[in-house]
Amino acid sequence: MMPYTLPEPVRTNPRHFTYLATTFCLLACALVAVRASYWSSHFRSESLRVEQNVPVTLSVGETRFALPVSYIVSPHQRRASLGSDNRFQSLRLAMAWPDLSASSALATTTDDKKRAVDTIRVELESNPGRESLRARLDPFYRRLARGGEQPGPEGLKLLTLSAKGAHKTDLIVYDPSQQNGFIARCLRKSLDQPALCHRAVALNQGLEVRYSFHQSLLSHWQRLDQAVIGKVEEFRAL
Repeated sequence: MMPYTLPEPVRTNPRHFTYLATTFCLLACALVAVRASYWSSHFRSESLRVEQNVPVTLSVGETRFALPVSYIVSPHQRRASLGSDNRFQSLRLAMAWPDLSASSALATTTDDKKRAVDTIRVELESNPGRESLRARLDPFYRRLARGGEQPGPEGLKLLTLSAKGAHKTDLIVYDPSQQNGFIARCLRKSLDQPALCHRAVALNQGLEVRYSFHQSLLSHWQRLDQAVIGKVEEFRAL
C-alpha cells in the first residue's frame, strides 16, 4: 500500500494577503466616499433649488402645470418634478392661508403648529370620476344626520353624522343657496387631533382638486374656495 503524503505548503508570503485585503478595503472606502459625495451634492442641489423657488413644469394626467417646486409636499414628487419623470396621476401641494404661499407641512414647534392651522393641503388628481358629496347629500347624508339640519358659519348648514357624545367629529357643511355650491366633510378622529375639513371640486379637462383645511377656517369658506381654485388655475401651463 502506497503511503499518503501531504502536499507541500504554498510558499507565499502571508503579508501578500494582508496587502491585498487592505487594498480591497481602501477601494471599497473610496467607492463609498464617491457615492456619498454624489448624493450629498445631489441633495444640496435639490435643497438649493427648492430654497430658490425654482419653477417646474409637470403634468397631472393630461393637464400641464408650471409652479414653484417649494409647493410640492412629497420629497419623492419634488425630486421627480426636477427631472424628466414629471408626469403624475396625483400631486400633493401645501399652501399657507391667507396668501397661499408655499407652506411646510411639518409641525413640531409652537410656531409650526400655528402654521399648521393655516396650512391648506391640496391634491391635484386626474379625475377618477367618483361621485361627489353633493350627489350623496340628499339620498345619504340627510338620512344619516342626527338632529336635522343646523345653522353653520357664514350662511352654511351643518349635518352631524357622529354619534351623540362621541369624541370624534363627523360633519357635512354645505351652502344651501346653490344646488352645486360649496360642500365639505369635516372629520376629527380623536380629541388630540385637529378637525379637518375636506372638499373636492371637479374642474375641466378631467382634473379634480381636493383640498383640506382646519375647521376654524370655515368662517372664510367663500374666500377660501375662490382662492384655492384660483391658485390652481394660476398654475396651469399654457
